Amino acid sequence: MKKNKIFSFLLSLAVVYNFSVAQAQENNNELKNTIVLNNKNKDVEKYEADKLLFMESKDDSSTLLFSDSPETVEQDGILYQDTVKGDARLLYYHLNGMKEDKKIAVVIENMSNESNIITVKKEAVAGPSEDYLYVGKVTMQRYFNDHETREIRLAPHEKTFLNVADNERIVPSGGLVYGIFDFYAKKPLKVSVMIAPTDKNLLKYVNYAPILKKDEHRLRGTYEGKERYITNRRAYNPEEMGKAYFYIGDNKTDLYKYGKDSTDNSITQNFGNYGIVYNFEPKLEGKGKTSYYLKPLGGVYAGAISVKVGENGEYKMISTPDELPFFGHEKDINYYAYLGTYNNSDKLSFLYTPPGASNLPVQIILIPEK
Repeated sequence: MKKNKIFSFLLSLAVVYNFSVAQAQENNNELKNTIVLNNKNKDVEKYEADKLLFMESKDDSSTLLFSDSPETVEQDGILYQDTVKGDARLLYYHLNGMKEDKKIAVVIENMSNESNIITVKKEAVAGPSEDYLYVGKVTMQRYFNDHETREIRLAPHEKTFLNVADNERIVPSGGLVYGIFDFYAKKPLKVSVMIAPTDKNLLKYVNYAPILKKDEHRLRGTYEGKERYITNRRAYNPEEMGKAYFYIGDNKTDLYKYGKDSTDNSITQNFGNYGIVYNFEPKLEGKGKTSYYLKPLGGVYAGAISVKVGENGEYKMISTPDELPFFGHEKDINYYAYLGTYNNSDKLSFLYTPPGASNLPVQIILIPEK
């Protein structure tokens, strides 16, 4: 899902959005939540941290279904398929690499002899579009915004679409579709991500469609744990520790998950932990306030994050970056997305997941404030 190959495409995007790094530096005071600084700018010192926070992490026992291989699809068939029960998340990310219009859909089938209730808790879909960063960012924004729960009721062995709009959506050649669904299945439920001609009856085609081989990146599989809970091992005292940071998605301090590809029983690694939602609750002590920033380190980046203040607070979505369509594309430039300033006495909770079409790792920076 990392799109280094689209750097030339980004240059045209910069023209379309009428934005340049030079303009960003000149207008830096006007940017509310996005900070763009040249390496030689003395203000960089305000945002760079040298204290690494060591993190504790724990994954839950839910299930993640991840479908991103083949990412560029060149024949019809089933992209990924497995049967789940209980608390689950599905993430799919596929590009129509054929010349003809197609449908990309998720078909679900009740595998029980009893009726099944599927509760869809959160859902976000974007595309089709050839603007991969736009699709990635919009999906994140929609996922971290408010949602209404809905139910799907299936009779024994009945099939339907996880998202009814799938059956109507046409994906043209070159179009990317990105979807995330959080759901709970009371009984075993077969989930099939598929691509097919627009004139096919997808609820019938799923019975005989071929299972497509994965591409060289092998980004698909079933993983235990869709939620990762992280916090700093030692309480952060800004008066004593100063500016601090930690990584998400570096595969050193934050390891990528291993799982199984149910279509061929092979071991697979989620290189990037796509579909994993990080729940970060910082341990804080001391007086004053702390500001939080997200800094992209791997290259071009466009996503969103969510933050809640207080035990009974509501999550607020923050685009990363906010005023710009993307950032992170210039090696000699430092980019920071401002995530807010909060009292150290506040109970904070951040939700984050790696966005498709963007690059990892990211750095979360904590800066003391008076």
